[in-house]
Amino acid sequence: MRLPRWWDRLTSWIHDLAKWSHPGMNVKRWVGLLLVGLTCVALGIAFVLVQLYRTQPFPEWVYYFTLQPIDRAWRGTLFLAAGVGAVALAIVQLNRSLMTAVQPPYVSDGGRLVDVVYNYRLPQRRPEVIALAGHRGFVALQQHRDHYAKKLLGVASVADGPLPAELEGSLSASAGDRLLYPVDEPVEVCAELEHGTILHGAAAIRARRSGVPIKRIFLVRPGEAPQAVLDAGDGFFRTVDLAVRPETLYAIRQADAIVFGPGSLYLSVLPNLLVRELREALQASRARKILVASLMTEPGQTDHFGVADYVRAVHAYGGLKLDYVLVNRATDDRLIEERYSASLATPVLPDEATGKDGPVVSAGRRLRRLSTAEGAVVVAADLATRMMERMPVPAGPGQAPGAAAIVGNVVYRHDPQRLADALATLLGVTGGAAGANSN
Repeated sequence: MRLPRWWDRLTSWIHDLAKWSHPGMNVKRWVGLLLVGLTCVALGIAFVLVQLYRTQPFPEWVYYFTLQPIDRAWRGTLFLAAGVGAVALAIVQLNRSLMTAVQPPYVSDGGRLVDVVYNYRLPQRRPEVIALAGHRGFVALQQHRDHYAKKLLGVASVADGPLPAELEGSLSASAGDRLLYPVDEPVEVCAELEHGTILHGAAAIRARRSGVPIKRIFLVRPGEAPQAVLDAGDGFFRTVDLAVRPETLYAIRQADAIVFGPGSLYLSVLPNLLVRELREALQASRARKILVASLMTEPGQTDHFGVADYVRAVHAYGGLKLDYVLVNRATDDRLIEERYSASLATPVLPDEATGKDGPVVSAGRRLRRLSTAEGAVVVAADLATRMMERMPVPAGPGQAPGAAAIVGNVVYRHDPQRLADALATLLGVTGGAAGANSN
């Protein structure tokens, strides 16, 4: 049974209140002192008003304005409730207007000051993180997960198959980390190109190397005709009603941070946003939302994309707002540039800065805030590394059928250690792996 959205908000507020009330936050004593000070001010004003009321004549309207016709006990209760409400509203609005602008790291609109203070005062507490990433991206995030998260759960793309056997051995042994498969019903991802051609299946989309840009992607069930599915839709983005596993929805509700990527934009990140129940769960989540931008564009899919294009795609398909975009600094590795330029791929770089440049500092590490893109803060760090990957090459003429050679290719990948350090900075986590082991 799907819980109403107001219930999610209520439980989130209760969760935040529990954080503020946790011993060691250094908040309750000052709130108490503030209440004592306000009480003293209120008593002083009350004594002065009583003295004036008894010794000075007042117009008749003052009798009604001060609620004199009401019993004194009820009168005091009404003024007390109005005062508490006004103080609470003022504190909340001051927090949103002032504190989010001066705290490091920058917190987007929504006022997650509680998370920053909680992680700063109680650094041994690691957040729970959900990742909507590709298979290799999830492996990279999981390698040094203890640097930034208490637990990492991946949500596999509905367009991807099971985790390849060659990657299973790369996963760290951890009882808490798992890759969740969100739905039981099989679906396929299709892409409509700008001139109307439809690519059916992930393999057809992945095989492209150039050509007309992708207009949109959508999901179809086995046996459905893609064109008929598009014709039956009533919107540009067609969501599908699939039964999502309860453990996936629960994990999203409990997450403190949601990481989109690393992975293929159209095949690993966006397809899950077209499942209605998943989309609504992500929209309702108050977790910090971080996009890990791709290192290189994907020929035939994201040609000429900049950071802002990735952000706009996630916003449009998901109906949500990102807080951060983590992007790799421009590479000066000539070997990598030549290697990828031959395949028509280019580095993903942030657009021209539109906000104030400045450092984002936390946990003793430094990122560079470059700009904002569609409301998300763009921060840069050294995230990439050069590595050698062994890849099979199909059999050539004259070779036995099924024979394949294994060759090594130099590739550009997210470095797990650097990626973990950058996420720890954005999430306000201190203490490194040692702190995580103390849990």
